[in-house]
Amino acid sequence: MPISIGDKVIKRRKEVKMTQSELAKDICTQSQVSRIEKNEIMPSSETLFLIANKLNVSMDYFFGVEKLNNTIRGKKICQDYLESREFDTLEVFVDAQLQTIISDYEYRYFNWVKAVCSAYTSKDLLDSIQRLEELAGKDINFKDAELEASIYNSLAIFYRDINELQKADRAIEKAKYIIKSNELYNETAVKVYYQYARLLMMSNDYHRCIEFAQEGITMCLDNNIMYLFDRLLYLYCGAKQDINSISDRDKDLFILGYGLAKIKNEIGLIELYEQELTAFKNLLPKMEEAK
Repeated sequence: MPISIGDKVIKRRKEVKMTQSELAKDICTQSQVSRIEKNEIMPSSETLFLIANKLNVSMDYFFGVEKLNNTIRGKKICQDYLESREFDTLEVFVDAQLQTIISDYEYRYFNWVKAVCSAYTSKDLLDSIQRLEELAGKDINFKDAELEASIYNSLAIFYRDINELQKADRAIEKAKYIIKSNELYNETAVKVYYQYARLLMMSNDYHRCIEFAQEGITMCLDNNIMYLFDRLLYLYCGAKQDINSISDRDKDLFILGYGLAKIKNEIGLIELYEQELTAFKNLLPKMEEAK
């Protein structure tokens, strides 16, 4: 679970025997400090920086920053917050990192994360798209296929959200090219196929949803990757059902996906599978066996 900044603030404040009023002086109100410590509000990066100075700690203290592969400090934190969709907290962390001396590689990574966060915190997709386009168009002296695929995948998602379908398609094809040309057959690659297949399903673009979900499923099977496998099966079978082309093999895949969701105890996904029971009346006996 991602760390709680409020808990860190109150812990450190008590360690240095400081009152909320003393901490708030020249920074914010006591009420705001109280709400920060209760995790009711997220301080801006500027406010958190001032709090860190007064508590005599670095910004790293609030996030438990680590080095990952000696390249990006805090990458695991970013991954955890992205996974849990805690974009407000993550944006503060990224803003703090961008104010420090970092490498070009770290700058690129944190700006990608910043663009993703901003799309959900400020709801300004055009700003996020501009950030990502600037990253995509910049010459780089290093190679990280995962990051480059993620940048183009985010671009594709945001372009599709504003109904710029041709630009979305160009971006996702670029992400796929990066994956295949670099033989990037891992969880990041599977996520690219899943996220876009899910977006296509939401847009009722069922044929292309099937295409992307099937590529993701094949990648999972060929490389023994279980990550998102049950979700890809759900999208694939659901899209096939929506265009009335589901086969007996597809129904077996549906049962497999449902069973995996049960094993992993993914409640939300289990509910989605079970909602399809009305469309799969003849699967009821087998579905009961999967339980």
